[in-house]
Amino acid sequence: MAYDEDLADRIRGLVAGEKGLTETKMFGGLAFLVGGNMAVAASGQGGILVRVDPAASDKLVSTTKAHPMVMRGRYTPSI
Repeated sequence: MAYDEDLADRIRGLVAGEKGLTETKMFGGLAFLVGGNMAVAASGQGGILVRVDPAASDKLVSTTKAHPMVMRGRYTPSI
């Protein structure tokens, strides 16, 4: 499944001013990297993937519709 082009355009508009920004197709979606590190992506499975501060991830998951990333059936904790 291809990523949502409209979502990618919305993300692009929000991160356009970031220094060191690049776009790369990965995981079936379009990732936006800052300084070579993925920051946000329009997912190929639908939705958005956002990298957050590990110290804030539990709170975000418990207070929003967000959930931890699962890759190939395994939970991928923040690094």
